[in-house]
Amino acid sequence: MASTEPVRISRAEELSRRLEQEIVDSGLPAGERLGTKEDIRNRFGYAVATVNEALRLLETRGLIEARPGPGGGMFVASPSSRVRLNHLVLGFKVDDAPFTDCLAVRNALEPLVCREAAAHCKPADAKAMRQIVTRMRKQTENPKAFLRLNWDLHRRMAKMAQNAPLKTLYLTLLDFIDDGLENVTGDEFFDAAGNLAVHEELVEAVIAGDPKRLSKAIERHTPMADRWIDAGT
Repeated sequence: MASTEPVRISRAEELSRRLEQEIVDSGLPAGERLGTKEDIRNRFGYAVATVNEALRLLETRGLIEARPGPGGGMFVASPSSRVRLNHLVLGFKVDDAPFTDCLAVRNALEPLVCREAAAHCKPADAKAMRQIVTRMRKQTENPKAFLRLNWDLHRRMAKMAQNAPLKTLYLTLLDFIDDGLENVTGDEFFDAAGNLAVHEELVEAVIAGDPKRLSKAIERHTPMADRWIDAGT
């Protein structure tokens, strides 16, 4: 079960919030250059991997965009439905939202994400999902690693979606929830073999694209989705 203790955010989320605050508080216009990744790393003093992850979070939320080539770097994104959705409809910060509430909404969106993934699955997507499942198979004795791979799998499915509001809501919630997974253990509900089998079939159903098979796979996945998570002590 989720702890009632305040969620401890990752350093990447911490940096993403600092950059978001800078954009909002300074009223930076769309197209304003924030600098290269190296500029941002030097300015804030975070590790390269942390900067990369923070920028990915901000890109996912529609706040910044990367531009390659001379004079490129990270720029404030143009206003979009994704940004408006994040800030006007979603309407909360992770530290204001209980972990379990975020998880409940994420789980409610899951069937839509799976159907979107099935509708737009390409060979490269199928290969990537199967590779994640293979890694999950090797981590059945490690609940924390297994769950993070589970998260990676669902994040990969969401990226296949063409429905921008759905994808943004889902990925944003997933990033928020991921911050609460610093301490994860398996409880009496944790059945690695059963969980793996459900996800293997879900992936194959998404790849096959057959509506009936996908519906059955979603039905099997829904009741067990993350019920064994213990993000407490």
